[in-house]
Amino acid sequence: MSAVTAEAKPVKDDLDEVDRDSLHTLPLRIVPLRLAALRRARMIKTSKLESVIELFKDSSAGSGLIDIKSLPDFIQADEADIAADLEILHPLADLNSFDVFSLRNSLRDLKIDVRSATDLQLSPAMEGRLTEYMKSFTRPLVTNVFGTPNDAVESSGQIIHMFTNIDRDVALRNMRKIAQMMGITIVEIPAFLEKYGDIYLSLSYFRRCLDEIVPKFDQFTEWMAEIKTTILRDNRQLMDKCSFVNDGLNEVLSSVTGRFESFDRNSQTFWENITMDSFQALHRLITAHHETIGGVLCGLSVKLDSWEQKFPNHAGSPQKRADFILGEMAPGLDRLMRLEKSAPSTTM
Repeated sequence: MSAVTAEAKPVKDDLDEVDRDSLHTLPLRIVPLRLAALRRARMIKTSKLESVIELFKDSSAGSGLIDIKSLPDFIQADEADIAADLEILHPLADLNSFDVFSLRNSLRDLKIDVRSATDLQLSPAMEGRLTEYMKSFTRPLVTNVFGTPNDAVESSGQIIHMFTNIDRDVALRNMRKIAQMMGITIVEIPAFLEKYGDIYLSLSYFRRCLDEIVPKFDQFTEWMAEIKTTILRDNRQLMDKCSFVNDGLNEVLSSVTGRFESFDRNSQTFWENITMDSFQALHRLITAHHETIGGVLCGLSVKLDSWEQKFPNHAGSPQKRADFILGEMAPGLDRLMRLEKSAPSTTM
């Protein structure tokens, strides 16, 4: 099977916004499964960074989770259909993140189809929330082409509008300018702008995820440190595990933050040497990091979200805190650290 590429089309509204915009949920109906029950289910990441199937979720009844390996015992269906679906589910479960940008690469590499290319796009609501992040990336393009910054520009679509929906002579002049800068023809400009907008939409999305994680991390580390003031401070094994969790999370966060700083520097370099080759190099660089950045942010997010759900007031007895750290925060953290260390170079 060959993966459907994610072309820029209007986003359909038949997928839940949470599933479209999440790092850790994958609506299974976007992939070609045979079992009807699974087409209504989701694959989710747990705080231990394991992938499980969520058959249902209800505020009163909770959620129905099953391990993928238990699927043949749980669902009564044709063995061939179950086997065919397992061939898809197992590779999906091994993915480190279910965000749309990582999935575009991962599903293509796995040769897994998606129902529609629009299934791998963020919701319009999320794109709206990324407006402020996008401005820092659209501003250089608008400034270089039009001569003045335009903070109202939020997406590649609006940039295309600026080129095509103004005075024809002005439009042609600006299109010739960017074509000359990039070393491309005028007819290639819309495709370039689409690609430019999408790559920076991905960076904006990941950066927003990181910005949501950092304050939770700071609160969690303070919460965890309070154990040292209790009777459990003499539990050497627990103290060592707390240090492992604290140091591991710090290491991963510092490293991924450094990657974003490197992307900013490479973007600056691109605008100092504006050619199609330099843009392609920048595009390759950023897309090569999608899966590791998505995976790291997904792991951090599910762990810290689990903490907030179980301890909404950041309270909890010393023993409950210890159990959570040992049972949910520590498991899988070494995998997260290895994933971050496996990230490609940030040099173009």
